[in-house]
Amino acid sequence: MERKIVLRNATAEDVESILDVQHASAGAGAWELGDYASALADGGIFCLLAEDRVGERVVGFLVGRTVPGEFEILNLAVKNEYRRQGIGRRLLGEALARAHGQGARRCWLEVRASNQPARDFYRALGFAESARRQRYYRDPEDDAVVCLRQWVAAGPAP
Repeated sequence: MERKIVLRNATAEDVESILDVQHASAGAGAWELGDYASALADGGIFCLLAEDRVGERVVGFLVGRTVPGEFEILNLAVKNEYRRQGIGRRLLGEALARAHGQGARRCWLEVRASNQPARDFYRALGFAESARRQRYYRDPEDDAVVCLRQWVAAGPAP
């Protein structure tokens, strides 16, 4: 069966589906229901969903925050059985294009040091590892690797 994945903005009604994806995705940030509800109510934060229209279910999401000149990826997850199909790349590409369109010239994110597949993914998309935060993550304890992607001021959207 061919999958039809569409991207759309999340709404408050999607929080349970977002949590389902998070819980089914090793390495995703451990947010609570209230964290997503607060994020969706915050005008500077947006949440994109990847939805499988055939299966009628949310299979991935990205939460990001814009501030003048910058964008930060707060959480990104794709269900394990949907990985390596370009969904994370599509979510990230759409988010970066939106942020760039709003004037962002830099994008930041943090990733677990032990999550080598995610680190490789971000590196392939133009992120450079710029710092390390010792023992940043809990359950299990792990360092955070801070990654940065920059655009030239007049460059095309990512």
